[in-house]
Amino acid sequence: MLTMSIQSFAMPMAAYINPSIYESLQNNDLYVWIASYVFANQKFQAIFAMLFGASMVMLSQKAQRENLRSTDLQNRRFIYLGVLGLLHAYLLWYGDILFTLAICGLLMFIFRRKKSATQLRAGVIFLVIGSVISLIIGYSVPVWEPGEYEAAKEEIWEPSATTISEEIDYYTSPWERQILYRAPQAFKVQTSRFVFRDFWKYSGMILLGMALYRRKVFKAKQSSSYYYKLIGYGFGLGLPLVVVGAMFHFNFDWDFRLSYFFISQLNYWGSILMALGYIGLIMLLCKSSTRGFIARRLAEVGRMSLTNYILMSIICSFIFYGHGLSLFGDIDRSLLAVLVLGIWVIILFFSAIWLSYFRFGPLEWLWRSLTYGKVQPMIKT
Repeated sequence: MLTMSIQSFAMPMAAYINPSIYESLQNNDLYVWIASYVFANQKFQAIFAMLFGASMVMLSQKAQRENLRSTDLQNRRFIYLGVLGLLHAYLLWYGDILFTLAICGLLMFIFRRKKSATQLRAGVIFLVIGSVISLIIGYSVPVWEPGEYEAAKEEIWEPSATTISEEIDYYTSPWERQILYRAPQAFKVQTSRFVFRDFWKYSGMILLGMALYRRKVFKAKQSSSYYYKLIGYGFGLGLPLVVVGAMFHFNFDWDFRLSYFFISQLNYWGSILMALGYIGLIMLLCKSSTRGFIARRLAEVGRMSLTNYILMSIICSFIFYGHGLSLFGDIDRSLLAVLVLGIWVIILFFSAIWLSYFRFGPLEWLWRSLTYGKVQPMIKT
């Protein structure tokens, strides 16, 4: 996820979805953008959301075994995750997805005990609705009020030089001044973008995650041939969709209407398929061995996924924003790729060292303690 999110930390907001408006897309910068777009953009967000859906079913099953009220546990879990998401969005980074997952999880909770087939069908329906909304809005452009299309284009897709300069000025200012610019950005993500795009997308993936957990896909208990099929369909169908979409963006010169509403649908669906391909690949590796050095290090990062998600924001905000090194708008995509590798190394070592002394990551421990309403044991015995 960091390979894409670091771009929104380092560059103006619109550059994340329209890379042609800021910095060059040539030579190594072009290759870095293509690699991150094709292999990372939306793929790992999809897995993150699916795992969140899986955790909802897992916690419900655990609560049932321990004679606890699953609804109370889950509601507290969603509330505290949503609060953390709001703090993250307004204090550190407008692109937070924790708040979105909390709201979608709360609304999708009713599906936790449904059959996996029902969860799959419902998930696909939600994803289709999200796609159809984008297409309908795109087709409706000719009947928009005069000037409305141009205003939307400047706000979302192609901001003026003055707007870009203003954003850079705010984010390279002291932290308290950044909030004046970050807050409206976060509010748009949590309102209009949530209603028209994110709710349908993340709800669909949460439901897919529930179904995959019920079918023991995330436990590596399916057959190897099952996971090979996931890899084959995921990359065999998803990867060409994403590559063709990237080509279309360039062929149509990043036209706002075509790229934002129509061509983006190729990555929308391709990313979900590729996420399933990644899951199949990881589960095959888990079936062969989970005791290797790399597997153990990655498992430790996964056990601290919430802490590491926030930690990445803390590190990036220090690198790019005014309360730190103030490099916002100054670093090209090639150097961003190097920074991503460096942050990965930090997270790998931090997770390994922390979990050698403690049972949970700090935020995992806090979230768990709040959810269960009592302090959880933290230090390893």
